[in-house]
Amino acid sequence: MSATTDRRIELYLRGDTYGSYDRQQRVLERVEDLESAGVVADTEVDASWQRIRTPEQDSRDEALATYEEFGEWASENGYRLEPAFERRQRSYIGTDAVHDVVVFPMASLAVYEGSDLQAVFPCADESGEIHFTVGDCLDAFESGETDWFERFAPVSVDRASPRLTVGAD
Repeated sequence: MSATTDRRIELYLRGDTYGSYDRQQRVLERVEDLESAGVVADTEVDASWQRIRTPEQDSRDEALATYEEFGEWASENGYRLEPAFERRQRSYIGTDAVHDVVVFPMASLAVYEGSDLQAVFPCADESGEIHFTVGDCLDAFESGETDWFERFAPVSVDRASPRLTVGAD
């Protein structure tokens, strides 16, 4: 592993997954190892994302705002967040209520450099044939292939710290 500039990683883990704890912990350990080795300047982890978010549920943790930021990056780069992230409508039995929701993946990872969002994982190209996973990103960092990230164009997000409060209840 080789050191990079002021890159940071934001790792988002779903808190409501079952049977994936060990996989999430392996991803978390790899991210922590990158920071310990000085490969990235900083890491932030939020393990409170839930599977489905609606605007009403998002008032505290701003997961949907982060999702929109990820979507802007994907659009600028000719990628998409689906199928890992899913946007759909949800209805409730016995009511006429229908909400737009986002279903979040078990783990997602964003790479920032300063106020630029460099890459989001998982993602897929527009055709859906080429997929990049969280593991692909971590493999590139661990093998020192930082030029691997040059395939992605950064998007300015005008923030140098995560929106989400780590460990918020």
